[in-house]
Amino acid sequence: MANPPKDNDKEKDFQETVAFSREELEIPAEKEEAEEKDYQETVALSREGLGISSGSESPGSGKAADDTYQETVALSREEMSKKASDDDYQETIALSREKIRGNDPDEGYQETVALTKESMGVRVRDQRSQRDENDFSASEMEKTFFIERVLKDREEEKYHYHGKIVSGGMGAILKVLDQNLQRTIAMKVILPHLKDDIDTLNSFITESRITGLLEHPNIIPVHELDFNPESGIFFTMKLVHGESLIDLLKKIKSGNIEYQERYSSYHLLNIFRKVCDAISFAHSRSIIHQDIKPHNIIVGPYGEVLLMDWGLARYIGDPEAETDPATRTLVTDVLETETDRGDLIKGSPAYMSPEQVTGEPLDRQSDIFLMGATLYHIFTLEPPYVAKEMQQILSMAMNGRLIPPEERRPDRQIPEEICRIIKKAMSPAREDRYASVDEMAGDIDDLIAGRWTRQEKRHFSAGEFLMKEGESGEEAYLILNGRVEVVKAAHEKQMVLGELGPGDTVGEMSLIASVTRSASVKAAEETEAAILTKDLVSQNLKKLPPYMEKIVSALTDRLRIANANIHPYAIADPTDVVLKQLRLLFREKSDNQMEGFSAPIDAIVSEIAQDLGLAQQRVREVFDRADEAGVIKIRADLVSIPDISLLGK
Repeated sequence: MANPPKDNDKEKDFQETVAFSREELEIPAEKEEAEEKDYQETVALSREGLGISSGSESPGSGKAADDTYQETVALSREEMSKKASDDDYQETIALSREKIRGNDPDEGYQETVALTKESMGVRVRDQRSQRDENDFSASEMEKTFFIERVLKDREEEKYHYHGKIVSGGMGAILKVLDQNLQRTIAMKVILPHLKDDIDTLNSFITESRITGLLEHPNIIPVHELDFNPESGIFFTMKLVHGESLIDLLKKIKSGNIEYQERYSSYHLLNIFRKVCDAISFAHSRSIIHQDIKPHNIIVGPYGEVLLMDWGLARYIGDPEAETDPATRTLVTDVLETETDRGDLIKGSPAYMSPEQVTGEPLDRQSDIFLMGATLYHIFTLEPPYVAKEMQQILSMAMNGRLIPPEERRPDRQIPEEICRIIKKAMSPAREDRYASVDEMAGDIDDLIAGRWTRQEKRHFSAGEFLMKEGESGEEAYLILNGRVEVVKAAHEKQMVLGELGPGDTVGEMSLIASVTRSASVKAAEETEAAILTKDLVSQNLKKLPPYMEKIVSALTDRLRIANANIHPYAIADPTDVVLKQLRLLFREKSDNQMEGFSAPIDAIVSEIAQDLGLAQQRVREVFDRADEAGVIKIRADLVSIPDISLLGK
C-alpha cells in the first residue's frame, strides 16, 4: 500500500481574498506532475513577480428651560378653573360637555374635544417657536427627550460589540448591537495590521461608498460610515441571517441528504438568477464587482440572496455623465483617491478571468466570466481551476485551460444547456462571452422555465399546405398561432380528418421514423408554426439530465418498432381501405345493382371492422367523414352510395 501523502502534499484552498506582489510570489515554471490544489482566495499579485507580461498573448438629563407642555394630559375641573400663568396649555383632553358647564348628569357623553385656551379662560401667550420653517437644528426639549428616552443616560458608545463573525483579506465583520435602535447589525472594520496602510484605507472607504450607492434587494445594504476610537473607521450593514453559498455547496458535496434535497438544480439556478439581477444593476451604475464567487453570496432561509464583499469593486464609468450631483461627487472622489497599482493581480485565482491575470483593463465582461465560474462551481461542486501551486492556477486562468464541466464531474449529469451557458460565459476571448449579464440571465430564465431553444418560424396563408399526403418529410410543426385542417383525399373529394390549433403538433412521426405523410395539413386561416427537426429535438433532449435523454430515446425506439409491426391501419388513416371494402361489400350484396341500394349501417360497419381487424369506432369515423364529404349517404340507420366511382376501383 502506498504511503499516505504528507500534509504539505494535500490540496489547498485558495479561495480567500489576499494580496500578493509578483515579486513576493516568484512564480516558477509549471510542473506537470504537480498534484492539483484549488486556489479560490481573492488576491492582489504583482505581474512582474509572476513573470507574466501585460500583453495579450492569451485570451440631559436636564429639564427643559422653557417648560412648555405639549403632552397628552387629563385635567380635573378644579385645575381648569385655576387661572393660567405664563405657561400655555396645549393639551389634548377628554371631557364631557356637561362637565365643562359644571354639570354632571347620570348620562354623560365622554367625547374627545378640542378646546381653545380662550374658551377655558386661559390667558393666551403664543409659545410657538419663532424659528424659520427650514431650521431643523435641535431644541433643548428635543435634546432632553433623546437623552432620556433613547440614550437613557448611558455613558457607553452607541454600539455594543458581540464578537467577530468572519475575517477577510482587508477587514473583519463584527456582530454589534445598535443600542439606539436596539437592532443587531454587522460592522465591517479594517484588520489591525492594515490600519496604517493608505491603500487599504482608501479601498475601505471606496467599498463602503460604492456598496452604499447600490441600493438593490440582492445587494447588502450599508447603513453608516463613521469612526470611533474603539474600532477605527467602520461601516455598518444589515446582518444577514443565512449561509454562504460555498457552505451550501460543501454540504451538498459531502453527501448531506437534507441539503441535496433542499437545494436541487432548480433551486440553485434560482439563487444564481438573483445574483444576475444584482450584477446587472451594478453594471447599470457602471460598477464592476471583480470578485464574484460562491463565498460572497449569502442565502437566507426565506429566499433571500445577497451579493457581498464589494471590496474590489470599481467604478468604470464617466463621472461627468452622472446626472445626480451627489453621485457625481462620490464617484469623482472615488476615482481621485483610487491607488490601484497596475502591477497587482486582484481577485480569486480559482475563478479569475484571463485579463485579471495579464493586467488588461477590466470591464463588464470580466464580471460575466466570474459569473460563469460561479455557475461552474455550483454544478460541479468544484472551483474552475485547481492545482498544487498558485502559479499553476494563474497560468491555467491566463490561458483558459478549463476542464469542461461535463468532463470534470460526469457523475453530476450536468445538463448540456448548463454546460453551454458556463462555457460561453467563461470564453477566454471577451468578444465570445455574453454581451451583457441580461443576455446570460435570459438563457437562465429559459432554462428555469423549461423553454426550448428558439425555433425557426414559418408563416402560412389560408389554404396553403404545411405538408401533403404521400410526400416524404423530416420536419414537424408546432402550431403557434392560427388554425390548420388535417385532410384526406378521397378521389375527387377531400375529407377533413381533424382541426388543430395553437399548441398542437403535426407530422411528428417524421421525427422518429422515415415515413411518408399519411394525410395533408393545410392552413384554415393565417397560421404561424415553429419548425421542429430531428436535430432540434435531439439538441433539446440533451438539455435534460442524461438519464432523461436515455428514457425518451428508449421510448422513441420502442414506438418506432411498434410502428413497424402493428397493423398499419391501427395507427395510420384507414379511410382508403375502409371505402374500398365498402365498395366490395355493396357490389356483393347488391349483385352489382348498387343504384338505390342501401344497407343497415351497423351491420356494414361491423363486417368491415372484422374483415380489416379495426375497431368499429374507427370504421364509423371514416363513414361519418365520408358522409360529410358527400362520398356516401347516411340516412337514419341506412348507408348508400350515390356514386360508386367516388369509392375507387
